[in-house]
Amino acid sequence: MKKITTKDSSITFYNEKAQDYYHSKSGAKEEAFEKHAKALNIYSKKNPVIFDVCFGLGYNTAAALDLIKGKAAIYCFENDIEILKKITEIDADFKSYNIIKKFIKNFLDNNIKIYEENNIKLVIVFGDARKKIKNIREKADFVFFDSFSPSKVPKMWTKEFFSDIREKMKQNTKLSTYSCAKFVRNNLKEAGFAVKDGPIIGRSSPGTIAIN
Repeated sequence: MKKITTKDSSITFYNEKAQDYYHSKSGAKEEAFEKHAKALNIYSKKNPVIFDVCFGLGYNTAAALDLIKGKAAIYCFENDIEILKKITEIDADFKSYNIIKKFIKNFLDNNIKIYEENNIKLVIVFGDARKKIKNIREKADFVFFDSFSPSKVPKMWTKEFFSDIREKMKQNTKLSTYSCAKFVRNNLKEAGFAVKDGPIIGRSSPGTIAIN
């Protein structure tokens, strides 16, 4: 994977198979905070349960942990072992990134899928998120949806997958994604979500907030 330094000095990578970047080149750290963690006001919920769909380098989870006061449980969905290995090789500028690194090292070295530290529980859900989501018992307060772009991997942005995610969310909860593509928003609506603009960060178009 080609290593890229984004405009806010944070690191991302280019995935040759997907032919896409893991983050916006305008700022990977900025994207994690502004398009996901802050956009969903995750600090407004006590003891939140979060689904991080397409975990990648773990930046969205790290941003969430930097903002949360108290307990939290985060389910981290990923199917690419190579991007998880990159987590152990970089030092991302998040207060909580050392927790992410220990969590992933435990998984890579010992296949330990649950990591707990203080009041934080991290769970790696490794494999095809479209299948794995159906087996999760806890329901989410917030969902970060951060797949590669809809034009690159449309199979991840379907009505069916969004419906399965929505079934695992509590009422009056929110999902964030960077995409505002028409077919993405239509699929979210058909899955039962209400849709509104997310923040405009690093590009001319807004992200999307989907409300269950």
